[in-house]
Amino acid sequence: MLRKTFSFCFLFLGFVYGCNRPGKQTAQPGEGTITYSVSYPDSARYGMKAAFFPKTITLVFKDEKAAFIASAGLGMIQLVHLLDHRKQKFNSLLIDHLRENYGCSLTAAEIDGNEKSAQYEYEPASETKTIAGLTCRKMIVKDKTNKTSFEIYYYDKIKFYYWNSPFKDLPYLFLEYTHTMNNLTMKLVATGADLTTPIDTSLFEVRGEYKWVNQKQFLAHLNDL
Repeated sequence: MLRKTFSFCFLFLGFVYGCNRPGKQTAQPGEGTITYSVSYPDSARYGMKAAFFPKTITLVFKDEKAAFIASAGLGMIQLVHLLDHRKQKFNSLLIDHLRENYGCSLTAAEIDGNEKSAQYEYEPASETKTIAGLTCRKMIVKDKTNKTSFEIYYYDKIKFYYWNSPFKDLPYLFLEYTHTMNNLTMKLVATGADLTTPIDTSLFEVRGEYKWVNQKQFLAHLNDL
């Protein structure tokens, strides 16, 4: 029963990495593949468990659809987030080769709660930085909820909607940023950008067999890994 799920996962991974070739031509209204290196500023608090956290995250996007995909646990676990901004649909998939697969289709209330989990204010800065071949602008983010601040470098030639998060008011493609999900803080820095290879939006569809749960239950399964 799970063969379709695993086949989809490996096909998706193969497509993502296969089309992640260097490219600098801007696609409009926006499509491409971004590969991020991921580090964990608070990794010490997780002990040996941090060694199994994802080291890379790949973003594939086209128009208002996107997918974030990461592998963990020596490749035995995949976490996929499928976004459709136009239809306001957000699905999270946990593909576990050792246990059971779980899916979560967020409700409007869950999305609203994620967007209000922190209050961000944005302060533009004059600095720019070239990341993965793209010239990015700097933005200082003031987290009024947690009394902290951090930097974002974004590419303003491509629109990207980080709804379902406190970043919802800054609709540009991020190449370097810090994000906290499920109390886990991640620093993402783009190491590769392909903005020329066409993206097939059928990749953003849910395929396979999952046990569907709510967001709270989904996060609980993540924490138990």
